[in-house]
Amino acid sequence: MSVAVIVNPTKVNGMRRAREAVEARIAMLGEPAPTWYETTAQDPGPGQAREALRAGATMLLAWGGDGTVMGVAAEVTNTAAALGVLPGGTGNLLARNLGIPLSVSDAIDTAYRGRDRRIDLLDVYLGHGERQLSSVMCGMGWDAAMMAAPELLKKTLGWGAYAIEGARRIRQKPMRLRMSIDGGPEVHLYGRTVLIANVGTLVAGLDLLPESEPDDGLLEVLVIDPSSPLDWVRTSAGIVRGRGSEGDPSRTLFRGRDVIVSTGGTRKRQVDGDLVSDGHGFRARVLPNVLTVRVPLDRS
Repeated sequence: MSVAVIVNPTKVNGMRRAREAVEARIAMLGEPAPTWYETTAQDPGPGQAREALRAGATMLLAWGGDGTVMGVAAEVTNTAAALGVLPGGTGNLLARNLGIPLSVSDAIDTAYRGRDRRIDLLDVYLGHGERQLSSVMCGMGWDAAMMAAPELLKKTLGWGAYAIEGARRIRQKPMRLRMSIDGGPEVHLYGRTVLIANVGTLVAGLDLLPESEPDDGLLEVLVIDPSSPLDWVRTSAGIVRGRGSEGDPSRTLFRGRDVIVSTGGTRKRQVDGDLVSDGHGFRARVLPNVLTVRVPLDRS
Protein backbone atom coordinates (compact mmCIF):
# COMPACT_ATOMS: atom_id res chain seq x y z
CA MET A 1 0.00 0.00 0.00
CA SER A 2 1.44 3.35 -1.08
CA VAL A 3 0.22 6.15 1.21
CA ALA A 4 0.30 9.92 0.84
CA VAL A 5 -0.59 12.41 3.59
CA ILE A 6 -2.15 15.64 2.37
CA VAL A 7 -2.09 18.07 5.27
CA ASN A 8 -3.44 21.55 5.80
CA PRO A 9 -0.66 23.12 7.91
CA THR A 10 -3.00 25.85 9.22
CA LYS A 11 -5.04 23.17 11.02
CA VAL A 12 -2.07 21.51 12.76
CA ASN A 13 -0.19 22.98 15.71
CA GLY A 14 3.58 22.43 15.60
CA MET A 15 3.72 20.94 12.12
CA ARG A 16 7.21 19.43 12.41
CA ARG A 17 6.55 17.60 15.68
CA ALA A 18 3.08 16.60 14.56
CA ARG A 19 4.53 15.04 11.42
CA GLU A 20 7.12 13.16 13.48
CA ALA A 21 4.37 11.82 15.73
CA VAL A 22 2.34 10.62 12.74
CA GLU A 23 5.33 8.88 11.20
CA ALA A 24 6.18 7.27 14.54
CA ARG A 25 2.64 5.91 14.83
CA ILE A 26 2.78 4.52 11.30
CA ALA A 27 6.16 2.92 12.04
CA MET A 28 4.63 1.25 15.13
CA LEU A 29 2.18 -0.42 12.77
CA GLY A 30 5.10 -1.78 10.77
CA GLU A 31 4.36 0.39 7.75
CA PRO A 32 6.76 2.55 5.70
CA ALA A 33 6.75 6.34 5.99
CA PRO A 34 4.18 8.03 3.74
CA THR A 35 4.79 10.73 1.16
CA TRP A 36 3.86 14.22 2.35
CA TYR A 37 2.07 17.09 0.60
CA GLU A 38 1.03 20.42 2.15
CA THR A 39 -2.00 22.36 0.98
CA THR A 40 -1.86 26.07 0.25
CA ALA A 41 -4.35 28.93 0.23
CA GLN A 42 -4.37 28.69 -3.58
CA ASP A 43 -4.74 24.90 -3.65
CA PRO A 44 -6.55 23.47 -0.60
CA GLY A 45 -6.10 19.82 -1.55
CA PRO A 46 -7.18 18.84 -5.07
CA GLY A 47 -3.85 19.57 -6.77
CA GLN A 48 -1.87 17.69 -4.13
CA ALA A 49 -4.28 14.76 -4.37
CA ARG A 50 -3.90 14.57 -8.13
CA GLU A 51 -0.11 14.65 -7.79
CA ALA A 52 -0.20 11.86 -5.20
CA LEU A 53 -2.44 9.71 -7.39
CA ARG A 54 -0.17 10.24 -10.40
CA ALA A 55 2.74 9.10 -8.21
CA GLY A 56 0.91 5.84 -7.51
CA ALA A 57 -0.65 6.40 -4.07
CA THR A 58 -3.32 3.84 -3.23
CA MET A 59 -4.51 5.63 -0.07
CA LEU A 60 -4.64 9.36 0.57
CA LEU A 61 -4.77 10.55 4.18
CA ALA A 62 -6.48 13.94 4.33
CA TRP A 63 -5.34 15.79 7.47
CA GLY A 64 -7.26 18.97 8.14
CA GLY A 65 -10.80 20.32 8.37
CA ASP A 66 -13.82 19.38 6.30
CA GLY A 67 -12.69 21.60 3.42
CA THR A 68 -9.37 19.78 3.16
CA VAL A 69 -11.05 16.39 3.40
CA MET A 70 -13.55 17.22 0.67
CA GLY A 71 -10.87 18.72 -1.56
CA VAL A 72 -8.96 15.43 -1.43
CA ALA A 73 -12.09 13.28 -1.62
CA ALA A 74 -13.17 14.96 -4.84
CA GLU A 75 -10.03 13.65 -6.55
CA VAL A 76 -10.27 10.15 -5.04
CA THR A 77 -13.87 9.79 -6.28
CA ASN A 78 -14.27 7.06 -8.91
CA THR A 79 -10.66 5.87 -8.56
CA ALA A 80 -9.18 2.68 -7.12
CA ALA A 81 -7.65 4.64 -4.23
CA ALA A 82 -9.10 4.95 -0.71
CA LEU A 83 -9.53 8.04 1.45
CA GLY A 84 -8.32 8.07 5.03
CA VAL A 85 -9.31 10.93 7.34
CA LEU A 86 -7.09 12.46 10.02
CA PRO A 87 -9.39 15.01 11.72
CA GLY A 88 -7.87 18.43 12.24
CA GLY A 89 -10.65 21.02 12.10
CA THR A 90 -13.54 22.22 14.26
CA GLY A 91 -16.35 20.27 12.63
CA ASN A 92 -14.81 17.04 11.28
CA LEU A 93 -18.27 16.17 10.03
CA LEU A 94 -17.44 13.28 7.71
CA ALA A 95 -15.28 11.65 10.39
CA ARG A 96 -18.05 11.96 12.99
CA ASN A 97 -20.65 10.45 10.67
CA LEU A 98 -18.49 7.46 9.72
CA GLY A 99 -17.26 6.74 13.25
CA ILE A 100 -13.66 7.68 12.44
CA PRO A 101 -11.89 8.61 15.71
CA LEU A 102 -11.16 12.29 16.30
CA SER A 103 -7.80 11.39 17.86
CA VAL A 104 -5.13 11.53 15.15
CA SER A 105 -3.30 8.45 16.42
CA ASP A 106 -6.51 6.39 16.53
CA ALA A 107 -7.50 7.73 13.11
CA ILE A 108 -4.16 6.50 11.74
CA ASP A 109 -4.92 3.05 13.12
CA THR A 110 -8.30 3.16 11.39
CA ALA A 111 -6.76 4.20 8.08
CA TYR A 112 -4.18 1.38 8.16
CA ARG A 113 -6.14 -1.34 9.93
CA GLY A 114 -9.76 -0.47 9.14
CA ARG A 115 -11.89 -1.53 6.23
CA ASP A 116 -13.10 0.09 3.04
CA ARG A 117 -16.62 1.51 2.84
CA ARG A 118 -18.16 2.88 -0.32
CA ILE A 119 -20.28 5.98 0.28
CA ASP A 120 -22.41 8.39 -1.73
CA LEU A 121 -21.58 12.02 -2.46
CA LEU A 122 -23.73 14.99 -3.41
CA ASP A 123 -23.11 16.96 -6.58
CA VAL A 124 -24.19 20.52 -5.65
CA TYR A 125 -24.79 23.13 -8.36
CA LEU A 126 -24.69 26.67 -6.96
CA GLY A 127 -25.43 28.57 -10.17
CA HIS A 128 -23.28 30.65 -12.53
CA GLY A 129 -21.22 27.58 -13.43
CA GLU A 130 -20.20 26.95 -9.82
CA ARG A 131 -20.50 23.42 -8.44
CA GLN A 132 -19.03 21.47 -5.54
CA LEU A 133 -19.03 17.92 -4.28
CA SER A 134 -20.37 17.36 -0.77
CA SER A 135 -19.89 14.40 1.54
CA VAL A 136 -22.11 15.65 4.37
CA MET A 137 -24.74 18.26 3.52
CA CYS A 138 -25.45 21.64 1.99
CA GLY A 139 -27.81 24.20 3.42
CA MET A 140 -29.35 27.63 3.08
CA GLY A 141 -30.75 29.98 5.70
CA TRP A 142 -30.28 29.75 9.45
CA ASP A 143 -27.81 26.83 9.39
CA ALA A 144 -25.54 28.65 6.93
CA ALA A 145 -25.77 31.87 8.95
CA MET A 146 -24.38 29.94 11.94
CA MET A 147 -21.26 29.17 9.92
CA ALA A 148 -20.48 32.89 9.80
CA ALA A 149 -19.17 32.70 13.38
CA PRO A 150 -15.91 34.72 13.67
CA GLU A 151 -12.71 32.67 13.26
CA LEU A 152 -11.34 33.93 16.59
CA LEU A 153 -14.49 32.70 18.36
CA LYS A 154 -14.21 29.29 16.67
CA LYS A 155 -10.58 28.97 17.74
CA THR A 156 -11.55 29.87 21.31
CA LEU A 157 -14.81 27.96 21.74
CA GLY A 158 -14.73 25.33 18.99
CA TRP A 159 -18.22 24.16 18.01
CA GLY A 160 -19.70 26.39 20.73
CA ALA A 161 -19.03 29.37 18.45
CA TYR A 162 -21.65 28.04 16.04
CA ALA A 163 -24.21 27.76 18.83
CA ILE A 164 -23.62 31.38 19.83
CA GLU A 165 -23.90 32.60 16.24
CA GLY A 166 -27.06 30.53 15.74
CA ALA A 167 -28.66 32.03 18.83
CA ARG A 168 -27.89 35.53 17.51
CA ARG A 169 -29.71 34.80 14.26
CA ILE A 170 -32.61 32.80 15.61
CA ARG A 171 -35.16 35.56 14.97
CA GLN A 172 -34.49 35.81 11.24
CA LYS A 173 -37.63 35.61 9.13
CA PRO A 174 -38.41 32.32 7.39
CA MET A 175 -37.75 31.87 3.68
CA ARG A 176 -40.45 31.19 1.12
CA LEU A 177 -39.16 28.06 -0.63
CA ARG A 178 -39.87 26.44 -3.97
CA MET A 179 -38.77 22.83 -4.26
CA SER A 180 -38.87 20.06 -6.85
CA ILE A 181 -37.69 16.51 -6.15
CA ASP A 182 -36.83 13.99 -8.87
CA GLY A 183 -38.54 16.16 -11.48
CA GLY A 184 -41.85 16.13 -9.62
CA PRO A 185 -44.29 19.01 -9.21
CA GLU A 186 -43.04 22.13 -7.46
CA VAL A 187 -43.78 22.32 -3.72
CA HIS A 188 -44.14 25.66 -1.92
CA LEU A 189 -43.41 25.99 1.79
CA TYR A 190 -41.74 28.20 4.38
CA GLY A 191 -38.60 27.41 6.32
CA ARG A 192 -35.91 29.06 8.42
CA THR A 193 -33.40 26.57 7.10
CA VAL A 194 -33.30 23.94 4.37
CA LEU A 195 -30.72 21.15 4.35
CA ILE A 196 -29.89 18.60 1.68
CA ALA A 197 -28.05 15.79 3.41
CA ASN A 198 -25.99 12.72 2.65
CA VAL A 199 -25.46 12.06 6.38
CA GLY A 200 -27.07 13.66 9.39
CA THR A 201 -24.74 14.17 12.37
CA LEU A 202 -23.45 17.67 13.12
CA VAL A 203 -20.82 18.98 15.54
CA ALA A 204 -21.02 17.88 19.18
CA GLY A 205 -22.68 14.65 18.05
CA LEU A 206 -26.03 16.30 17.32
CA ASP A 207 -27.97 13.85 15.15
CA LEU A 208 -30.00 16.20 12.99
CA LEU A 209 -31.11 13.52 10.53
CA PRO A 210 -30.96 10.02 12.02
CA GLU A 211 -32.90 8.88 8.95
CA SER A 212 -29.88 9.53 6.71
CA GLU A 213 -27.38 6.87 5.58
CA PRO A 214 -24.23 7.60 3.57
CA ASP A 215 -24.61 4.65 1.18
CA ASP A 216 -28.34 4.33 0.47
CA GLY A 217 -28.32 6.12 -2.88
CA LEU A 218 -30.68 8.80 -1.56
CA LEU A 219 -30.47 12.33 -0.26
CA GLU A 220 -32.64 13.77 2.51
CA VAL A 221 -34.16 17.24 2.26
CA LEU A 222 -35.03 18.73 5.64
CA VAL A 223 -36.95 21.98 6.08
CA ILE A 224 -37.08 23.37 9.62
CA ASP A 225 -39.55 26.14 10.46
CA PRO A 226 -40.23 26.60 14.19
CA SER A 227 -42.72 29.44 14.60
CA SER A 228 -42.83 29.83 18.40
CA PRO A 229 -40.51 29.44 21.41
CA LEU A 230 -42.22 26.13 22.19
CA ASP A 231 -41.49 24.92 18.64
CA TRP A 232 -37.82 25.83 19.05
CA VAL A 233 -37.62 23.94 22.34
CA ARG A 234 -39.33 20.83 20.94
CA THR A 235 -37.24 20.78 17.77
CA SER A 236 -33.99 21.42 19.64
CA ALA A 237 -34.78 18.68 22.16
CA GLY A 238 -35.50 16.24 19.33
CA ILE A 239 -32.15 16.99 17.71
CA VAL A 240 -30.25 16.58 20.99
CA ARG A 241 -31.97 13.22 21.59
CA GLY A 242 -31.37 12.02 18.02
CA ARG A 243 -35.04 11.77 17.13
CA GLY A 244 -36.23 11.86 13.55
CA SER A 245 -38.65 14.23 11.90
CA GLU A 246 -41.70 12.12 12.65
CA GLY A 247 -43.92 13.78 15.23
CA ASP A 248 -42.29 17.22 14.94
CA PRO A 249 -44.53 19.61 12.97
CA SER A 250 -41.66 22.09 12.62
CA ARG A 251 -39.66 19.60 10.52
CA THR A 252 -40.63 18.52 7.00
CA LEU A 253 -38.61 15.71 5.43
CA PHE A 254 -38.37 14.65 1.78
CA ARG A 255 -36.24 11.98 0.09
CA GLY A 256 -35.04 11.64 -3.44
CA ARG A 257 -32.08 11.57 -5.78
CA ASP A 258 -32.23 15.01 -7.39
CA VAL A 259 -33.59 18.18 -5.78
CA ILE A 260 -33.91 21.83 -6.82
CA VAL A 261 -34.49 24.40 -4.07
CA SER A 262 -34.91 28.13 -4.60
CA THR A 263 -36.12 31.21 -2.76
CA GLY A 264 -36.84 34.79 -3.75
CA GLY A 265 -34.11 36.57 -1.80
CA THR A 266 -30.37 36.02 -1.68
CA ARG A 267 -29.42 33.88 1.32
CA LYS A 268 -26.30 32.53 2.96
CA ARG A 269 -25.37 29.05 1.80
CA GLN A 270 -22.98 26.40 3.11
CA VAL A 271 -21.49 23.17 1.78
CA ASP A 272 -20.09 20.73 4.35
CA GLY A 273 -19.99 23.47 6.97
CA ASP A 274 -18.05 25.97 4.83
CA LEU A 275 -19.72 29.14 3.61
CA VAL A 276 -19.97 29.52 -0.16
CA SER A 277 -21.29 32.42 -2.20
CA ASP A 278 -24.72 33.79 -1.23
CA GLY A 279 -27.49 32.79 -3.61
CA HIS A 280 -31.12 32.00 -4.30
CA GLY A 281 -30.83 28.23 -3.81
CA PHE A 282 -29.12 25.21 -5.33
CA ARG A 283 -29.57 21.91 -7.12
CA ALA A 284 -28.17 18.72 -5.62
CA ARG A 285 -28.13 15.17 -6.93
CA VAL A 286 -26.79 12.03 -5.33
CA LEU A 287 -23.78 10.20 -6.76
CA PRO A 288 -24.18 6.65 -5.45
CA ASN A 289 -21.18 4.74 -4.01
CA VAL A 290 -18.46 6.80 -5.70
CA LEU A 291 -16.00 7.24 -2.80
CA THR A 292 -14.07 4.61 -0.83
CA VAL A 293 -13.32 5.64 2.77
CA ARG A 294 -11.39 3.75 5.44
CA VAL A 295 -13.63 3.26 8.49
CA PRO A 296 -13.31 1.26 11.74
CA LEU A 297 -13.76 -2.49 11.41
CA ASP A 298 -16.84 -2.52 13.64
CA ARG A 299 -18.62 0.32 11.77
CA SER A 300 -21.56 -0.78 9.57
